[in-house]
Amino acid sequence: MSLYTLKHLLNDCSTRLSRTKFAAEKNRETLEDVWRAFNDWIESRFNQGKGVHIATFATITWETFTNSRNQPKLRPIFFLSDTFIKTYVLSQKRPPLSSANLASLEDINFTKIAIKFSRNLTKDVVFCAIRDMIQKIGMVASTGVPMSIEFNFGRLIAKNRCISVLFDPLKFPRALENHIARSMIISPPSTLGNLDDFDISPEDMIDYNNAAPLPEGATQTATSNLSFSTDDQEALPTNRSDPENILGTDVSIEEELQMYDALLSPGSVNSESSAKHRVMESAFKRHISKLANDVDLEAKYAFDLQLQQRRDLDTVALENKMRRLCAEDLQRHIQMQMQQREDTSASEKHQRRMIDPRACTFFSESERTRQGFEDQRYRNRVREQLKCQLQDQISNKEQERINTKQKLLQDDQQFLRRVRNELEAIEKKQVLDRDELRKALTGSWNRDSGIKKLVEVRKKQKAAEQIHREGVAIIATARDHFPTLLKPLTPRICASRQDDDYSVGFDIRSTCGD
Repeated sequence: MSLYTLKHLLNDCSTRLSRTKFAAEKNRETLEDVWRAFNDWIESRFNQGKGVHIATFATITWETFTNSRNQPKLRPIFFLSDTFIKTYVLSQKRPPLSSANLASLEDINFTKIAIKFSRNLTKDVVFCAIRDMIQKIGMVASTGVPMSIEFNFGRLIAKNRCISVLFDPLKFPRALENHIARSMIISPPSTLGNLDDFDISPEDMIDYNNAAPLPEGATQTATSNLSFSTDDQEALPTNRSDPENILGTDVSIEEELQMYDALLSPGSVNSESSAKHRVMESAFKRHISKLANDVDLEAKYAFDLQLQQRRDLDTVALENKMRRLCAEDLQRHIQMQMQQREDTSASEKHQRRMIDPRACTFFSESERTRQGFEDQRYRNRVREQLKCQLQDQISNKEQERINTKQKLLQDDQQFLRRVRNELEAIEKKQVLDRDELRKALTGSWNRDSGIKKLVEVRKKQKAAEQIHREGVAIIATARDHFPTLLKPLTPRICASRQDDDYSVGFDIRSTCGD
């Protein structure tokens, strides 16, 4: 797993810069200008002892705290925003305390960065570039890939979804250098990250200004087996790393030894000096070994990257070489075929000349040319004839295609007409069947209704005869066709028939209609 650096960040974001309409190289130059302006803005605030606040990323500022001896100290601090942590599911080694005394913060101002810290950038370009780079940092950190991004104030490091910052003491302001050095010696910054993987342990950050000079033999023994490069060291500038930049301190050697649990036996001066020397020498050895490991790790990552780039270049070169060889082989094969065809045509021509009487002529090639066999007009005429033949063939093919389409269309139309006729015949047959069925059902219903009426009439006649025999009147109305039996009653005398004749031969059924 290779180390993700600022170079990879700029390369990945160069294709995502949405507000610029240039190529990837131009976008990379724009991103480099934006990154430089962004770091200059942070450095300008940092040198004044103040901090910056990027809402979607982090806060970088100074923290004033009080040590165990009630002395105010100053140290740089870096902590991620809650939005950035929740979005990319990240963590930090030591988040800031809620009661921390932080310096004044300035929110990020893209217009100020574009105008004051650059020459040709705009607000939109700065906004898009910073947004894309911050998003890319979060995406890469969320995957757990080792990452190391260089800033002006230090280096942002991520590993196993844990982000931290190693502040570079060489770039601290001169006015705050002593306070910062003493603060970092006494207690590490609150968010220096995973100290086991990236940071320098607190016991390694010891100022040796007030310490007694070590014996030359011990110094040579301690440093003879350690060789490392002093470029880009992230250690505190001490008299061992940079003799011209010596940091003063108010902390005594005894207090430092007590802070790091190197308690001394109170009786002997020799034991005190030997304990001091052993603790300081062991701390310096650990510090040097960590620096050497970091340098070796970075060299390994750089070597792996160069090796991969060399392999990619070799692969591309091999592909180009194979493509060129294939093209050369194809060209050589085509030339051989052309030469063979020319040789074959020449041999056939020679054979015809030897066999065909028409070809046996006494005219030479120049004579044939003079007679017009090689004339340009003859060639044009032959070309026109070939062109006419090709046009005729094309027109014939087109006419055949049109005729074929018309024939297929006629066949389809005939098929549709036949299907339509069959459907009409089926519909007519269904209509006739329905009419016949309707007639049959209507006739049967009429017969049934006639029989029912005859039966009812017969029943009425029988009932009337029975009532007549029993002397009961039957009242039949137009609304009810069924006979209604009434109570036996004597013949009524109507007002209109006062003088009815009830002589012999009177039929009581004549009054049933009343």
